[in-house]
Amino acid sequence: MADDQSQKDLLNKGQGGQKLRAVLTSFSDLSADKQKEMSRPVSDPSGVDDFNKKFLDDVVSKISGGKIDLLKPSSLINQEVYQRLPANVQGQADMNAVNLLARLREIKSLYDLNRIDSYQMKNLVEYVRLAKEMLENEAGDIFII
Repeated sequence: MADDQSQKDLLNKGQGGQKLRAVLTSFSDLSADKQKEMSRPVSDPSGVDDFNKKFLDDVVSKISGGKIDLLKPSSLINQEVYQRLPANVQGQADMNAVNLLARLREIKSLYDLNRIDSYQMKNLVEYVRLAKEMLENEAGDIFII
């Protein structure tokens, strides 16, 4: 409560408060087009490298083809390999599948918006590929990507 009051005092005191109020209210005056432009992921001039692009294309084709269900983590798991694993490794795979699927939803959204050349896409694809490879180095070909 005291913090709310001190914030109100800051906004209402002197020239600094007037400047802060002007800055804060200027954001609400942005047009929808300007807001959309400002939220667009920044393009990376080098784009996604060939190795990660191939991985991205494979993932997107499996999502589009229905082989990966973005709301069903088990669809990401190679069940044949999974069933042979000890329970603790299966638990790791389950946890990783949930996390990877969340990143895959982000990737699919960017892909659908044609933001393939963004830094965000580049980092997401690399994260998913490396996280998948890390567990597969221990457990075998556990994911279908």
